[in-house]
Amino acid sequence: MDLENGQKTGYFLDQKDNRKRVAELARRKRVLDTFTHTGAFGLNAVAGGAKEVVSVDISPEAVAGVERNIALNKAGPVMSAVCADVFDVLRQYEEAGERFDMIILDPPAFAKSAAKVEKAYGGYKEINLRAMRLLVPGGILVSCSCSHFMSQDLFYDMLVHAAADAKRRIQIFEKRGAGPDHPVRAGYAKSEYLKCAVMRVI
Repeated sequence: MDLENGQKTGYFLDQKDNRKRVAELARRKRVLDTFTHTGAFGLNAVAGGAKEVVSVDISPEAVAGVERNIALNKAGPVMSAVCADVFDVLRQYEEAGERFDMIILDPPAFAKSAAKVEKAYGGYKEINLRAMRLLVPGGILVSCSCSHFMSQDLFYDMLVHAAADAKRRIQIFEKRGAGPDHPVRAGYAKSEYLKCAVMRVI
């Protein structure tokens, strides 16, 4: 991780338990890891026995870091890094008929203010419905939002509408958040900012 120039501390510690969960679910799966940043979700999928991992980020600096991490973890035979806009990649993969067994969506905060929630809702919905279309029947989608302006209710409402537009059914079997070292302050809803839904897409 880049402690000096990386985003925030250079590494997002609040997702550590969710990454471990991905490792548990990734065995023998073809995995698409989007908005990968340091490649942490993808590397955990490799550690869990994934058969292939494609990690995507728009930042050339981030992708260079992912490639270094792939080498450090000797994950090269399984994992690759792609420098591209995730919105474009999801659309291109759909047009090409690509299919994945698991997709991880961990975007940056699309809603950085209350005034931008409606636009952010559309962005979250687009990546989720496209990911749902790319999954094999019964595939697993791990969908996250770190924006405290995107409430829990709004986030799960978005998933329902994304599934309807994608003509898929979803079974949410885990509603996760930040790790226990990021406790929620009672009475302060914004402290429960991280949403991480683990679902089966049918």
